[in-house]
Amino acid sequence: MRTRIILNPTAGAGRAAKRLQALRPLLENHWRHIDWQQSRSAQHLTDLATEAAQAGYEQVIVAGGDGTVHFVANGLVGSHTALGILPLGTGNDIAVNVGLPRNIEAAARVLIQGHRGYFDVVQAGTTRFYYCVLGMGMDTLALQRINASCLPRGKLMYSGYALRTLLDYQSQWLTIQGDGIQFSGLVTFVAVANTATYAGGIPIAPGARVDDGYLDVCIIPAMPLLKSLRCFGRLLKANHVHMPEVLYKPSTTLQLTSKSPLPITLDGELTDLTTPLTVKILPKALSILGGTPRGQSL
Repeated sequence: MRTRIILNPTAGAGRAAKRLQALRPLLENHWRHIDWQQSRSAQHLTDLATEAAQAGYEQVIVAGGDGTVHFVANGLVGSHTALGILPLGTGNDIAVNVGLPRNIEAAARVLIQGHRGYFDVVQAGTTRFYYCVLGMGMDTLALQRINASCLPRGKLMYSGYALRTLLDYQSQWLTIQGDGIQFSGLVTFVAVANTATYAGGIPIAPGARVDDGYLDVCIIPAMPLLKSLRCFGRLLKANHVHMPEVLYKPSTTLQLTSKSPLPITLDGELTDLTTPLTVKILPKALSILGGTPRGQSL
C-alpha cells in the first residue's frame, strides 16, 4: 500500500515534528511504502495531497490539526485516495468526529487497522470546501482577536475570547433560506456544521454527523445580554439547542444573504468569503480512515 504522510511543521505549537518522529517506527512497520513530506504553506498542503491522489496513492495521512486537515482534504475531495489524520493540532475536532482518539499513538493504531468510510464535504460558494463548521457573526471577531494573541489555541482560549466578544459584538442582519428554514433577523452567531464540535470541543451542533448527508444549522439570534450569557453557558454543555430562541435544524443547502457583506470563517480560519453565499452538502465526497464516529459507523 502506497502511503504519503504529510507533516505541518507548525502544528501543535511547533511540536508536531518531534511527536511524529517518535511514531515513525510503528508506522513504517505496518506501511512499507511511505513517502514522507513536509509542507511549506497552506497551498503546498493541498498540492501535496492532489499530487498523491493523481499518482494513485491509496492513502494520505496528515499530521496536524483542523486547519492542516482542511487544506489536505481539499486536494482529495472526489478522489479514491483515503484521508487519515494523526491529531497533532490544538483543536483536532475533525479527527475526534471520525472516531479517532486525541492521543496520537492511539490514533495511529486505529489508522493502521485500515477501517475506511466516507465523510460528507460542504461546498461554500463555487470553489471552496469545508469539513467542520462555517461560522458567521461574533465568530469572526473572536477569531480576529485570537489570531492577534500569542496564547495557544484551544477550547479554553476560544471560550474566553468568545465571551469577551459577546459583551461588545453588534448583531448583524442576516437572511437564511434552506430546507424548511426561513429566517430573517439580527443574529449574534450562525454555525453551519458538518461536525458536532469545533474550536477544540465546543459542541455547537450536538446532532451533527459526518456522513448523514445533512448540514446542521444553528442560529443564535440577537438577545438581551443576560439571556445571551445564559445561552453561551448552555452552549458549552450542548443544551443551547433546547432554548426557544435558538433555531437548530438540518438542511442540505442554504442561501445566506445580508444587507451588507458579512465575513465568513471556515473550519476555524478567517477567509475572504462574504455573503451572499450558497452552501450545500456533498454527501460522502471524501474517503476517510477512522474509528466509530459519534452516533454511527463510517
